[in-house]
Amino acid sequence: MKKAKRNMLALLLIALACAGYGFYLYKKKPADVRKEKAEFSIGAAELVAAFNADEAAANKKFVDHVLGVSGKVTGIKTDSSGQATVFLDSGDMLSAVTCSFYKEETPSLAAVKQGQLVTIKGQCTGKLMDVVLNKCSIIQ
Repeated sequence: MKKAKRNMLALLLIALACAGYGFYLYKKKPADVRKEKAEFSIGAAELVAAFNADEAAANKKFVDHVLGVSGKVTGIKTDSSGQATVFLDSGDMLSAVTCSFYKEETPSLAAVKQGQLVTIKGQCTGKLMDVVLNKCSIIQ
């Protein structure tokens, strides 16, 4: 009888520890990319060329990593919720680098003009039609 109670208590403690850890992970905020250092610095044209040449290898190298991407701004779009997106020229007529910014970063884009050379830091999520960077901020 004592052994059964001890086993039930141990099982209960393990269940509580697992539930606590699960709650911690649920409440944990995602990393702020603005505070992280860029793992790669690359031009927009080189980034798109890498994905066009071998998408699987580019996915392994760049996806889920923080990149510093330099290029010429071809467009800036702000949607109704205040989310800003900047498009960088890649030299490829079918693809560009699409950079989605934190909402707090939208005012800093007021000084950015079409045709301007910029460096943007963000987390690469892969290629759809364009190479996509999320959680972006302007470096230069």
